[in-house]
Amino acid sequence: MKWCLRFAFLLLVFLPHHASSQQCGEGSECVPQEDLDDLIALVEDQHCMRASNPTFYMGSLTIITDKDGRVYYSGSEPQPLTLRMVWCGYTLEVDVKVDVLVAESKPPVWGFRFRPKFAGSFLVLDAIERSPQEGVDVGILWDFLYWHDFNLNVATGYRSAGLGVGYDLTSNFGAYGGYAFSFWTLKSNPQLGLYFGFW
Repeated sequence: MKWCLRFAFLLLVFLPHHASSQQCGEGSECVPQEDLDDLIALVEDQHCMRASNPTFYMGSLTIITDKDGRVYYSGSEPQPLTLRMVWCGYTLEVDVKVDVLVAESKPPVWGFRFRPKFAGSFLVLDAIERSPQEGVDVGILWDFLYWHDFNLNVATGYRSAGLGVGYDLTSNFGAYGGYAFSFWTLKSNPQLGLYFGFW
């Protein structure tokens, strides 16, 4: 508080008195009212700033990632992030540009894997030469190589074993076509079927 009084005293001594000065008493002069008001406001501001801390308000930034991995932030258009400071009657507002950097790991388009799938298939020649019931086979497809939605499978079933290509229609369901050897008729058969992946 002492430095405020010293500062006020210096202002009173060095303020220009020629602008509407008037005699207040013998050997002294009055301070103009507008200068006195400025001095009081300055002292009050200094006191307020020493006694209180600034208050900061920050706008929000919303980041949304959808199930396809696309990223959106602050709505459909990029918006600035607003920072506002309020302190002793003064307000400062700043807009900050926001750059959102998203690191995405894209899955490989091909590779080896272990993916067993339950399959229901149809042995074409056995169904034609014997009966449709004897052409039906169920078993497991052992998916070990993929490229995009295509996959290579070893087929083991109740009636046959073989090799073929599958195509994922969804993440865990697809169609299969290949060639299999029938245990029952001891013949090779074209094989068509559908499968359901366990993962």
